[in-house]
Amino acid sequence: MLTRVTVFCVYKVRASLQCHYLPLSAQTFMTRTISSKGAVEIDANQHIYAHPEYSNKLFDYRTCGVTTLYEIMKYASNTYGSRPFFCYRNSSDQAFQSYTYNEIYKLTHDIGSGLAHIGLQKSNGTFVGIYGLNSMHYGIFLFSMWPFSWVSVGIYDSISLHGLQFITRHAKLQLIFTDDLHRLRNLIECHEETSPLRTLVSLQKPNDSLLQMAQIKGLRIITYDDLIQIGQAHPSEPLPPKSTDTAVIMYTSGSTRDPKGCILTHENFVCSVLGLITALHLDEAARKETLRVLTFMPLAHMFGCGTTVIFAYLGGEVGFWQGKTEKLMDDFRDFKPTLLTMVPRLLNKLYDKVMIETEKKGLIAQSIMKWAIKSKIAQIERSNFSQDTLWDKIVFNKIRHAFGNQVRIVISSSAPLSAEVAKFSRSVFSCQFAEGYGQTECIAGCWQIPSDIRSGETGVPTPISHVKLFDVPEKNYYVKDRVGEICIRGEGVFKGNLHDDIKTREAIDSEGWLHTSDIGQWTNHGAMKIIDRKNSVFKLSNGKFIAPEKIENIYIRSRFISQIYVHGNSMRDRSVALIVLDEEGVKKWLNEANNSDPVSISFETKSKLWQVVFNDMIQLGQMQHLMPHEQVKTITILKEPLTMENDLLTPTFKV
Repeated sequence: MLTRVTVFCVYKVRASLQCHYLPLSAQTFMTRTISSKGAVEIDANQHIYAHPEYSNKLFDYRTCGVTTLYEIMKYASNTYGSRPFFCYRNSSDQAFQSYTYNEIYKLTHDIGSGLAHIGLQKSNGTFVGIYGLNSMHYGIFLFSMWPFSWVSVGIYDSISLHGLQFITRHAKLQLIFTDDLHRLRNLIECHEETSPLRTLVSLQKPNDSLLQMAQIKGLRIITYDDLIQIGQAHPSEPLPPKSTDTAVIMYTSGSTRDPKGCILTHENFVCSVLGLITALHLDEAARKETLRVLTFMPLAHMFGCGTTVIFAYLGGEVGFWQGKTEKLMDDFRDFKPTLLTMVPRLLNKLYDKVMIETEKKGLIAQSIMKWAIKSKIAQIERSNFSQDTLWDKIVFNKIRHAFGNQVRIVISSSAPLSAEVAKFSRSVFSCQFAEGYGQTECIAGCWQIPSDIRSGETGVPTPISHVKLFDVPEKNYYVKDRVGEICIRGEGVFKGNLHDDIKTREAIDSEGWLHTSDIGQWTNHGAMKIIDRKNSVFKLSNGKFIAPEKIENIYIRSRFISQIYVHGNSMRDRSVALIVLDEEGVKKWLNEANNSDPVSISFETKSKLWQVVFNDMIQLGQMQHLMPHEQVKTITILKEPLTMENDLLTPTFKV
């Protein structure tokens, strides 16, 4: 089994308090000039950096009046009670329906009361799994954990049976909620006799066959609707958690086959959420209008889960996608989000699609696009975010309308964006655009200040964290050159890995610094730039070093590639790439080659296609200034995609 990869798959009022939420003009927010100060060095000897507005003292989240996720729930219900909160629909021909903040708050207590009545002990030592797609029901069940101090454990919907069995056993799950009968069957089939798991909650009603299977395995199945009715009939008093209590366990890929369980407390989560709101000035946006976000990232992932909590605190509307990739753009168009949480993979695909269509229209269209982007970037550099220019009317409006034409803020995370894609994206949406950096272990590490429009950077430390670089001599990275391993310290840093003290000590040193294994560089203007991974290089037999993730990030831009893995070893003088072809890109090329059937193409045509793919990769590498030794010399086309089902992906989509 391959051991490392970046895989790209399309799947972030209380007057007496410091944090106020009072009406303010959104236009003022969108057009005002905000200082673009860089990170401030607060310790010249240790080279520790802080947010420019919090260099004397880190942001204290306690001044906002909430210290746990349950307190955020209560605050949201009391403040925004009748506003829409969770929005959903079952098909594209339906309008979005919604539950209010008060309705969600009551539902979570009904579910929690039902769980308590059937025997789930109200304790911070009780771990509950949630296994399914990102959906409204997933979100409701997640929020139901916190009033009773239970710990939620997210399980990806497409996890392998081995991974499912491992997490169930490792986290000692006593109860698991799932959203469909296929996943319910998975839970029954992989159940181990020694496991403490005794109860399954199913959104769908199980058939007699599944009930019989469960009975044989010693499992009890209760439907979601029945659980709510039980809770309504037997209300139970909440057991509010403390800020130091564990809130969630999030599993990330480890260096071995089995994932690591990251322990995140209520303090970790609330501190990070409020710090990010402060860093991105999201409170200012929420003062003028109700924010809306379409959530499609897994709620088992920090980006998806964190976004939902942020919106709860801000009184926003959270729209849940239909769970189908082919319907995602329908959901964007109809829900009309005002805040867009994106990953580079999606923005890259949007850029590539628009540029391919523009190229087909000829040189005049290409020149118009070039000048449109150049003009819009110049406009944005003047803090002018107008969406009513000539270039908007003839170029960008059509693209914006595909996302509902209401986007005011775009947040991109998980990987750096190339400069050209970032400029294109800023031009299209003409609004605040922030790139950020974080990990499950620290949630949010660095984020761009709202007015910073530089590309390929992740900004300054968040208001809750300090950042320090450490020497990495084995890769010739030294702090004296303002480059090294990024380390983060603050109240947002996780408490360790579940049942693994060794991994915890490897991650967090004796002074409390989280070692991220990411290599960063402070730019001259005080922003962090991610340039490498500490452990993601290999040396070829010719002595040259290869950073595969950097190369993968470039090659994935090819219209012919949907997944890629770059590999090499010290016994060879060249690297190779394993590729999963992009079906749409291949079909377009075949049509141009007058052969529309991918199955029946001749050997000659297939050889030409392989060469076209290889040439496209090399051209992209040259455009991004890859050195000759960094370019792959051989490619292998894989017949099947890398998935969790065929055991080639971890739960966090790594090989």
